[in-house]
Amino acid sequence: MERHATSYQSQGLVRALRILRTLGTTDRAMGLADLSLALELPKSTLVRLLAVLEEQEFVYRTGNPPKYTVGHAVLEISETYRRQADTAEVAAPHLRELAAITGLTANIGVLEGRWVLHVCVEEPDRPLRFRSSAGSLDHTYCTGLGKLLLSRIPADRVDDHLPAEPLPSFTPHTLTTRADLEAEFDRIRERGYSLDDQERDLGVICLAVPVPSDTDVNVAVSVSGPAGELSPERREQLLPVLQRVAEDLAANGRFLPSLRANGGLQQRTEGAS
Repeated sequence: MERHATSYQSQGLVRALRILRTLGTTDRAMGLADLSLALELPKSTLVRLLAVLEEQEFVYRTGNPPKYTVGHAVLEISETYRRQADTAEVAAPHLRELAAITGLTANIGVLEGRWVLHVCVEEPDRPLRFRSSAGSLDHTYCTGLGKLLLSRIPADRVDDHLPAEPLPSFTPHTLTTRADLEAEFDRIRERGYSLDDQERDLGVICLAVPVPSDTDVNVAVSVSGPAGELSPERREQLLPVLQRVAEDLAANGRFLPSLRANGGLQQRTEGAS
């Protein structure tokens, strides 16, 4: 008898959560008939569950016949999640693995105005390594992360993330014109990755790939290290490893939501992968 009661209560909880999920993914209030059809539940069951949810302020009822929307208790919980979401904490294990496997500095970046924001950085355990830090900013047009991210936004918004031409040159390899950048963006989109071949710092190469997303979150992951260790053959070996970590990040149920909650996104080009 006790086991049956527990099962019944669990079933009621699952149904209540389904109600909240349904109400939370629609842009309009829903009546009993709509909810019954969407959830395949009898109206009598819905009335009992909705009454409890309304009492606890998870659901708001209005009108006659009544219609329902999510209540402010749901909004309070979502705001708490937004405050608690820590993208760096979620991403760190993935980047530590990447740094350990490759012996290179691993980095996650998003666009922040005319800069790339380094959301999370993990350095390899070795004396010679490229130094960076979480929360720091770097240029967009001359970094692997920056060029990758710029290649994934609409062309009419790229100038919002660039200084005025001619673009400042840091090394003989820096691209300094918009035309050169556009050609570079085409190459990045064609091959699926970005390469900073000593464009920002002499002696340093960066390889970046996008984190897959079917939403508007635009984020990339990279590895950076000494140019002498990153020959074309070595980069070809690293690419599948980098892409696997990007896929693991995308598959982590907390990563993209935490990034979105903290505002780390820029709209991608429609159809970009």
